[in-house]
Amino acid sequence: MRSLTPQSKREREKDELRQQTRYRVEFPITSTGDCITTGTVYNLGLGGCKIMSAARVTLEIGAILKLELHPPKLAPISVHAATVRWTMEDDFGVDFLGMQESDRDRLAQLIEQLSEES
Repeated sequence: MRSLTPQSKREREKDELRQQTRYRVEFPITSTGDCITTGTVYNLGLGGCKIMSAARVTLEIGAILKLELHPPKLAPISVHAATVRWTMEDDFGVDFLGMQESDRDRLAQLIEQLSEES
């Protein structure tokens, strides 16, 4: 699941600003709210993720989304509120604002698995 692709300078700068570690992943995600789309999660942490949209979308910084992450071999993880922090072509980054405790626990378990694999 982990990619060895080198990070761009912009990605390294974003990583330095993050408060939590993010892990390279690749699995489906759906979004509703200010933007309805499907896409792929490529970067995931407890506090947010990077998404590549399957279709070109126009998003405003600060837009509020509801997300459903579909990690392999796990039940979907719902994020009831996420805010768009940055956009670049088909990619955008979100911070997770609100999740049910059970979804937060499953996300934490997934992150723990990813940290053990890295």
